[in-house]
Amino acid sequence: MGGGKETPRQKMVGLMYLVLMALLAMNVSKEIINAFVTLNNKLESSIEQVESFNTNLSGEFATKLATLKATGAPPDELARVEFHKNTNDEIVELTRHMCNDIVKRNLFLLIAAADAGVQFSEFDDIEMAIIDDDADAKVRLKALVNKVNDLGVIAVDEHHELHGAETDHDEYHNPLFHIDDEGYIHIRDLSSYTKKDDYDTPTRILAGESFDLIAPEGLHLMENLHHFRNGLIALIANHPSDTLENGIVYQYKFDTTLIKDPDFLITEGNRKDFEKIVDSIIKFEIEENKLDPKDAEAVRNIYVRMTIPKKVMNHGEEYPWIFGQFDHAPIVAASAVMTSVRSDVLQVQTLASQLVSSRVKVQSFNFNKIDPLAFSATSYINQGDSLGLRVMIAAYDSSEAMELKYWVDDSSQLKKNESEQDLANMKTFKGRAGQSVGITGSVGDHILSGFIAVKEKGIKKWKPWKFNYSVGAPNAAVSAADLQVLYIGWKNKIKVSASGYKPESIKLSGRGCSVKGPDSKGFYIATVTNPKLKQANLIVSGIDDKGKTNELTNEVFRVFPLPKPTAYFAGKAGGNLKKANAVSYKTLKASLGDSPLDVPYDVVSFTMFTTKGGAPIELNSKSNRLTPNMLAAMKKIPKNGSLTFTRVKVKGPGGRVSQLESGIVLKLI
Repeated sequence: MGGGKETPRQKMVGLMYLVLMALLAMNVSKEIINAFVTLNNKLESSIEQVESFNTNLSGEFATKLATLKATGAPPDELARVEFHKNTNDEIVELTRHMCNDIVKRNLFLLIAAADAGVQFSEFDDIEMAIIDDDADAKVRLKALVNKVNDLGVIAVDEHHELHGAETDHDEYHNPLFHIDDEGYIHIRDLSSYTKKDDYDTPTRILAGESFDLIAPEGLHLMENLHHFRNGLIALIANHPSDTLENGIVYQYKFDTTLIKDPDFLITEGNRKDFEKIVDSIIKFEIEENKLDPKDAEAVRNIYVRMTIPKKVMNHGEEYPWIFGQFDHAPIVAASAVMTSVRSDVLQVQTLASQLVSSRVKVQSFNFNKIDPLAFSATSYINQGDSLGLRVMIAAYDSSEAMELKYWVDDSSQLKKNESEQDLANMKTFKGRAGQSVGITGSVGDHILSGFIAVKEKGIKKWKPWKFNYSVGAPNAAVSAADLQVLYIGWKNKIKVSASGYKPESIKLSGRGCSVKGPDSKGFYIATVTNPKLKQANLIVSGIDDKGKTNELTNEVFRVFPLPKPTAYFAGKAGGNLKKANAVSYKTLKASLGDSPLDVPYDVVSFTMFTTKGGAPIELNSKSNRLTPNMLAAMKKIPKNGSLTFTRVKVKGPGGRVSQLESGIVLKLI
């Protein structure tokens, strides 16, 4: 490509390629042709390492997002990180598409040398057989594999890498190429390829008849490389800025049309001149607030590395770039050229992903022990009721002491500056990690609020926490089935009991709410209609044997609006989903999930995000059902691709329509 920052290894490989091309022009022996095979194999090995690095880099986004969720990050921060994760997912998809496009053209050459009738359409979406389990792709891939095996373009003898390899004999087994689990196509060792010195096929398929009649596949290769470069730059450079002074937010959008592809990139002077043009345009876009200065270096390196010159010089004559690479080049040399281009594509993906990853700063924590943790809102239930038990895994550092400082029944202290906090009434605890803290109290509701010490990168920081609990007496109890609160506009179910009194002598009344009941099962219904009310009272009274009415308890309940529901697709609000399951579902649903409230919500509209031709698009539905376009787009999402639903609007009790704060992000597996 055009250069850019290269490692010493990359410079050495490039120098080897130039020397080999020069020797080839001098009609050196077949050992030189075999040297191209060696070069191609080394590049393939390097490519697999870069792919592995990029895959691990992509996995860091999921880890960072999980860490933020575990540490209680606010919704806007979670949304910001999800935006960057989705951007990286699109970078991965764009890169895989470009790499596979290059390999397919390479395979087209290698097979066409033995079968001139092969068509490039035979390679369409063959990777989808692996990453998406696509039935049509499986048929095409199987047919292509059978053709390769029948042609015998690779001599599988005792020296070939597949000789005696039983583990590789699956239904797509062949000696020419394979597709890995991430969907990348790789060419195998070409040492036993039978047509290494074929000069005609690269010229016919990629160069063409003349400078004015360049072969269609060669033109498409150049166009696709330019589209990849511009698409990659758009993904990393086109984004909103952080909020600046006076609340200003810039919408960065780099204009790639300002930089024209150079005529030549042969000499050091050519490259320096082009780099100066790129630098000047980048400077201009920064001044116009069209490019984030933090993105400038990555944009520059991608542009310089991935730009193809219009022409090259050959024996003093100007050649189109595609002719300079493939005109009368032996087929294994053409393979080495395309493998080198793939290496550049993956290298710039690394630059792009590292840039996006740098925008996500997440603190790391030290863990050396994992324990199961079981807890519930209460440990007491009546016969016939059920208990909501939650079991999860807790990770912590057992070598560190647990330090707590907290107040009892004074949550206001958390909101104060440290200098203003009431340290005299603060309780402290220091013990082993995971050790229980004994608490007690008078009859009624209580709250513990304070801080726990957590080490982040070796530095102790204090994280806030709260815990609500109640102390009861044997004379009477009021239990709100709806999580100890009353919800506005909802029929809150209340169960009342009192020891020493007959059920028919118990009465429940309310202050700030209306009370009806009990019904045949002994439940009362408390209803709050005032949206400004912050609390209400439920009063239990009983008539004793002498006919006297006694007030047994007067409980204060907090009043809240009904919580918003969670949107679900195929029974999931996020995480992984098998694509085979995804395509069988056609509706979105909304509910309160694990909440004990059984509030009916109906989805009335939503938006689905996907990509088309490497560019993001959005599709809208005005009901709870996926449109035909959505269903068609979902079928094209590759394995490990993202399925995203946002702007989900729901209709709740009373007919009120509202938009949910979060959508659904699923990884199709």
